[in-house]
Amino acid sequence: MENTKEYKEKLKALRKERAEFIENARSHIKTSNNMFKKIKAQIKDKAMTIPEIANAVGEPSSKVLVYVAGLKKFGLAVEKEKDGDYFKYQLPITD
Repeated sequence: MENTKEYKEKLKALRKERAEFIENARSHIKTSNNMFKKIKAQIKDKAMTIPEIANAVGEPSSKVLVYVAGLKKFGLAVEKEKDGDYFKYQLPITD
């Protein structure tokens, strides 16, 4: 069995080796969380289509669609009435 000092040194070396990967993952999570926050702020009080949300947050519709699909999948957004060719999305109303 390894002693505690050797174990800690191996962990330190592993963290150093994977530092770039860890930082990239943190950056991606931060970016995703910010995007979810922006989208949720837009659809909090009124239903909006994907193009309307994209315009409001300043991102391409294709990117917004992916995030809204994620929100919908986990019950954090609901599909509302259709507006032309597009459905509208809104945060679920809670009592």
